[in-house]
Amino acid sequence: MRKLIVMLFVCLPSLGFASGGGGPMMSANVDVTNTASLQRGAQTFVNYCLSCHSAQYMRYNRLAEDLGLTEDQVMENLNFTGHKIGEQMKIAMTGDDAQRWFGTAIPDLSVIARSRGADWLYTYLMTFYVDESRPFGVNNVRFPDVGSLFRCLARSRMWVRVLRSGFAATLLFLMRP
Repeated sequence: MRKLIVMLFVCLPSLGFASGGGGPMMSANVDVTNTASLQRGAQTFVNYCLSCHSAQYMRYNRLAEDLGLTEDQVMENLNFTGHKIGEQMKIAMTGDDAQRWFGTAIPDLSVIARSRGADWLYTYLMTFYVDESRPFGVNNVRFPDVGSLFRCLARSRMWVRVLRSGFAATLLFLMRP
């Protein structure tokens, strides 16, 4: 029995090495001093992501302060939900709705950006491809079988523009402590 326990103690940690990291990361080339890029990234996030993905650890007034915008600019151009300037960047979709519609809870991008980092986000976004066999018509090399609504973006050059907008840098910048 002792040999079995020792064997498990020695062998089980090695399974973690077999899980792999999903391949090499692309560099997001984050420049948190480029305010214009960060502003474009915030606009990209609000326009393409905030309908499904919240950023509940970010507030609209902090967004204004960090990106050199006035509160009026944020309310006019980045807040389409009617939230007050001091409120968190949350979505209307409940966890139950997400479970029913997508089969899983939709991750909060403030948490993803903080835990995974800009390079992971950039690599994830760059590795979508058209896959007609999937429910949304796309798949991802980095995160296979992910549910995503990027069908139109995966087929267009517009996605490159979205990524160049400073999206990953903005998320990383906004989610710092």
